[in-house]
Amino acid sequence: VIRPLGTAYYHGSALPRTMDALANQQLRTLNEFQSNAANHAYKFSAEELAARHQGILNDLAQRKMAKAGKEKKRDLQEDIGIDEAALQAKGIHKLLEGYKRFRDHDLGELEDKMRVLANEGQEPCAMVLSCCDSRADPALVFDAAPGDIFVMRNLMNTCPEYKAPDQNHHGTCAAIEYAVTALKVPLLMVMGHAQCASAARALAICAKSDALPADARFMDRWCFMAKDAVCTVIKKYDPQARGRELELENVRLSVARLMRYPWIRSAVDAGTLEVRGSFFTIFDGKLLLLAKDGSFYNADDGMDGLEPVRANLLSHPLK
Repeated sequence: VIRPLGTAYYHGSALPRTMDALANQQLRTLNEFQSNAANHAYKFSAEELAARHQGILNDLAQRKMAKAGKEKKRDLQEDIGIDEAALQAKGIHKLLEGYKRFRDHDLGELEDKMRVLANEGQEPCAMVLSCCDSRADPALVFDAAPGDIFVMRNLMNTCPEYKAPDQNHHGTCAAIEYAVTALKVPLLMVMGHAQCASAARALAICAKSDALPADARFMDRWCFMAKDAVCTVIKKYDPQARGRELELENVRLSVARLMRYPWIRSAVDAGTLEVRGSFFTIFDGKLLLLAKDGSFYNADDGMDGLEPVRANLLSHPLK
């Protein structure tokens, strides 16, 4: 099996001892891929192989620097006598420090608004379906105050396919239903993000098999819901582009699935609800918005051509 290149996954079981050896081993993997590419639509050119080789060297150099930094930090912890229990307690200390700052500073500015929210209830301007990733927080991206947005977060900002209510638990579906039918939000937005580990996991497991094993974990079962998006990117894109394209394609898929929920479709048809897709690039803090034709536009460019999704999307036509 040839695993994703330029990542922490390596071809073979034994890790080479030096960076050059590791780079050469991955370069051999590239060459093997090219020589056995009879069943693949894409082949690496000499220039592309050289570029990938240099990319691997650059990636390994960054990993070596990061590893050195971690070792230095670990040595410092040993020097000052920090034990494992103290490290485990660090999380709760950080949370409580943040709570103290909230009580000392933020609460004073928000006190009147919090009192209104407590007395009159919430009336958010939107619901955002986003990923659990700690780097892509909708409240931060949209500079939202308490009560502004109703947020549901799950792995890979995924909307499940609509099914009639049954005896199973459907947390995401319940949250969406509550936002649309009870809170009557005027906007429902899916927000994907770059560097999504869940998308990478979905790509790995969905490309292997058409079905999950009986003992599959919760995480894999959830990520497997993106199989339609995975199949689309595998058909349309070269291997090295599939990760990013899947992150975008899953936004399209989730938006298309939302439009199949009967109470969402009726609200959209009545003109009381907009359904939109978006994508947050963590590395530069930019937001892309999904247009009707399935493409993404920089939100900094304004709303021209970005009408709410009311018709078919390219990859996932509405039924």
